Amino acid sequence: MRLLITGLLALAVSVMIALALKQDNGYVLVAYDRWTLEGSLALFLLLILVLFSSLYLLLRVWLRVWHSPRKLRDWQGHRAVRRARKNLTQGLLELSEGHWQRAEKNLMRHIGESETPLLNYLAAARCAQQQGANQRRDHYLELARQGTPSADLAVGITQAELQLAHGQLEQALATLKRLRDLAPGNRLVLKLRQELYEKTGNWDELRQLLPELKRQELVDQGELARLELQVFCKQLDRAAANEDPDRLTAAW
Repeated sequence: MRLLITGLLALAVSVMIALALKQDNGYVLVAYDRWTLEGSLALFLLLILVLFSSLYLLLRVWLRVWHSPRKLRDWQGHRAVRRARKNLTQGLLELSEGHWQRAEKNLMRHIGESETPLLNYLAAARCAQQQGANQRRDHYLELARQGTPSADLAVGITQAELQLAHGQLEQALATLKRLRDLAPGNRLVLKLRQELYEKTGNWDELRQLLPELKRQELVDQGELARLELQVFCKQLDRAAANEDPDRLTAAW
């Protein structure tokens, strides 16, 4: 619509100019030293229009050539980002399907152009663990921590989850101690601490954790009762093993 209106306006102006020149074609005389140039006003205006159009086109072409490298870099950058996004999606899909090796390969491919490298590294760490490559898993987690220092909590939680799943209880304990200092009230950290204390038989720590688990409603009443019974029974067993009646009475 705008192009049509512009064309109609240009046509109307052209008609008006043509009618005006038909009544009086005008006369132009240009003199310089001994040189003179004579001609009609219409021809003079036409020459000016041609000159202006030529200069305009040359300027447009020059600007297009001047900006071509930047536009090419922008196009290549957008293409790389789309490619990295596609690899991330494919990697996460393969991770959910259990194709660990292919998933890890896709997640780490073009990670330099990824918009969310943290997600790539965390998912790749899970793939590496499923393949038994703990050293590579820890390397990915360290890269995630270095690349996104503000996500230290998320990286630490992922690391603790993977360590617990792989039975690395001492490493998980060190990780969770750091996370406890970093975010003592975090719900995931509390649940991971509960799992760790149960696996390591650290009943004293688990007993101290029970009120917080109850306050944040991380366990239901049945689970809480089970944990309390387990903690108190283990403490009684430990007291009875020392064959000290006073200690057993105190524990009771």
